[in-house]
Amino acid sequence: MNALFRPLLTQSFKSTGVYLLIIALTLAISATTALKFSNAQIQNAVALQAAEMLAGDLVLSDSAPLAQSWKDQASQLQLKQSEVTMFGSMAHTSDQFVMVNVKAIDGSFPLRGDLRLQPAAQRIQSGEVWLSQRAMDLLQVKIGDALHIADGAFKVTAKIAHDSNQELGFSGFSPTVIISRQDVAKTHAVQAGSRIEYRLLLAGEAENTRQFEQRFKQLRHPEAGAKTKLADEPAADEQSSLRLRNASEGNTRLMKPIANLDTFLQLANILTILLCGIAIALSSQRYVQQNQDHIALMRCMGASRQQILRAYLALLAAVFAIAMLIGSLFGIGLGYGLLQLMLQLIPHLNVAFSASAMLLGPLPVAMLTSAAVLLGFVLPSLWQLLNTPPIRVIRQQEKPLQSMLWMLLAGTASLALFSAVLTENLALTAAVMGAIIALCAALYLLVWTVLKFIRSLKTGLSAYVRTPYQTAFQITALALGLSLITVLAVLRTDLLERWQQQLPAGTPNQFVYSLPPLDMPAFRQQLDAHGWTGTPLYPNVRGRLVAKNDQPFAEALVQGNNSLRRELNLTQAASYPADNKILSGAAEFSRSGQVSVEAETAAQLGIQIGDRLTFSLPEGPLQAQVVNLRSVEWESFSPNFFFIFSPQTMDENAGSYLGSFYVPDAEKPQLIALIQQFSNTVFIDVSLILDEIKRIVSLLVQIVSILAALVALSGILVLAACLNLLMDERKREVALLRAFGSSRQKMKRMLSMEIGFMGLIAGLVSCLFAEVISAVASYKMELAVQLHGGIWLILPPLMALLCALIGRYRLSYLCDIPPLQSLREMNQ
Repeated sequence: MNALFRPLLTQSFKSTGVYLLIIALTLAISATTALKFSNAQIQNAVALQAAEMLAGDLVLSDSAPLAQSWKDQASQLQLKQSEVTMFGSMAHTSDQFVMVNVKAIDGSFPLRGDLRLQPAAQRIQSGEVWLSQRAMDLLQVKIGDALHIADGAFKVTAKIAHDSNQELGFSGFSPTVIISRQDVAKTHAVQAGSRIEYRLLLAGEAENTRQFEQRFKQLRHPEAGAKTKLADEPAADEQSSLRLRNASEGNTRLMKPIANLDTFLQLANILTILLCGIAIALSSQRYVQQNQDHIALMRCMGASRQQILRAYLALLAAVFAIAMLIGSLFGIGLGYGLLQLMLQLIPHLNVAFSASAMLLGPLPVAMLTSAAVLLGFVLPSLWQLLNTPPIRVIRQQEKPLQSMLWMLLAGTASLALFSAVLTENLALTAAVMGAIIALCAALYLLVWTVLKFIRSLKTGLSAYVRTPYQTAFQITALALGLSLITVLAVLRTDLLERWQQQLPAGTPNQFVYSLPPLDMPAFRQQLDAHGWTGTPLYPNVRGRLVAKNDQPFAEALVQGNNSLRRELNLTQAASYPADNKILSGAAEFSRSGQVSVEAETAAQLGIQIGDRLTFSLPEGPLQAQVVNLRSVEWESFSPNFFFIFSPQTMDENAGSYLGSFYVPDAEKPQLIALIQQFSNTVFIDVSLILDEIKRIVSLLVQIVSILAALVALSGILVLAACLNLLMDERKREVALLRAFGSSRQKMKRMLSMEIGFMGLIAGLVSCLFAEVISAVASYKMELAVQLHGGIWLILPPLMALLCALIGRYRLSYLCDIPPLQSLREMNQ
């Protein structure tokens, strides 16, 4: 074996094929390692950004004081804790009275995010109160003034300049004041029947927070049936509002962008893997082709198949060891560089580099899967070469079709396994890989048929199509590489448009709640007078869903569905909110006593069109028949409802009104007079939430842009591998044509036209590839599938021009090599 291995090693490193193979393997190891590591860091960083709006990674909340057992559970998992009490109360001076949202905190608040004060302060002391700007404007106070909250006397010591803890709902209404938890008792605001929320904020390592979530689910919703109650928990009827929220559940408007980023990261992984796999496939095939004559020569000299196989496996092991060493170093460096680049471009991103985490995590997986891809593409061809007859030395033979099919099947299978292991998303990997394989097969047959037809025409154009099956393979490979680069740019644009549409200009930034019915006409008149546009004002009646078709819901369903355990905001309207879409049933109401149901809630509760629902309202039971199911955009900043009744079904005066409207920044001071005029109404300043969401979405956009650029760089090697295959195939053809008297100019023109023609077709095919793959990814991201006319206008002519230039200046040097020299080099 040593007698075979040493000359093989020497001969291999005299050719360019082995170097390209090492480069391809190095790129596969380094790029996938860095990308998988950085993706994990990015996901953690984005989760932390979202956690800032909750002021912690987890929030355990209840309307009753929380059991000590939950705090003990958190302590066992080494989670940081902060206790917060939220309630509404009246703040007043000698002549100003304002309903405020009181946030009573301890010294460790917030666990995540920022709480910036003017003047700066570290901890709130007993007897102090911090006010938001709106609270100071409404109460007409300044730093140092005295202020009462219910029965408690306080001194204003700071203004809240920024609080990242922003939420919608009752607990997020403005204006906000902050006091110490020690001072809650002296306000005497918490009485029987008071609307109050006790919170336990938790933060720590991701694994520890996941364990706390799992323990909570096991204790609150065990699979066996009845809930398990901790020893010091209140009775069941007193603790039904106990709830655990994580960062994504804290604000539903962030769930979709973050989920889309996660899908985009996984897709970037898949596309990078595929690009590297194509580079390995093309480079390995070029390497194998360069060694066909050496194998035949060794067979002539008496070497057995087993000896040759062992020698080549040892050679591949040496090649992979070199690539593994270089790829590991580059992977660590690339991972560190990528995170540093993100820190420079996105200063607020909280990421940390850990070489040990990379060495113990993504790197070994990348090595093993790269080796699997290499063997998948090389072994079938190598096995076929072992059966090469010695006559191969003096007579060239084309590779059998059966060998190519086995190579493609084995290589594709290993590539699919590679993708599934690294992305850990079988559904997305299967969808993307399935679409790519089907497209490659269909488009290869289509391109081969077209080229074969052009070849049969015997016209001037047919001179540029000499080997249709090889040209079709090269066009398909080139188009696939281009499309994988293009698809991320396309998806990035789609994500940007979707996220921008989520928060368009004029998005309502003020939410009004509990508007008394008698004040509604005057309030609407004030909005019109200021020119502030908004949504309709919806009547809002609180009620519970208690039965379907006169049958109470099963206890198991009640315990598992929050909609059945709490009061809901019910409304009636002649038309639906603008972003609601009817999925099934009648588009409009036909009479009173009808109800429209949100589709997901209907699916969870088994509600169908025609069912009769019973609701418990303060004035008595109410029955209504389901007429349609509709989708709801919960991410929008407009009022949305699970149940919308037809007009004249409920007594609108039995509740209050709610709605949202937009106030330009320059006109916000005018809101003070409006709030003072309607002092019994709750106002929520949604602009603070909008600012936080825009900041996080802006961060996601920058991350997506950087990753798209990284994947585009991976595609360069695919183009280089395609060009090197073209050079090998054209070198002998050019030498023969030159030997028969063809001129240099004619050969250069022919090469430019041929490669340019291949580039044009590859550009067209890549556009189709990109449209199909982006459609699959858009479907997974729940984005609207759309065509992208821009790439059809730009990519094909650009690729034709680029490839024509490459054909003239990269391959045309072959025309200047003496024919005898080219033929000798091809046979070495």
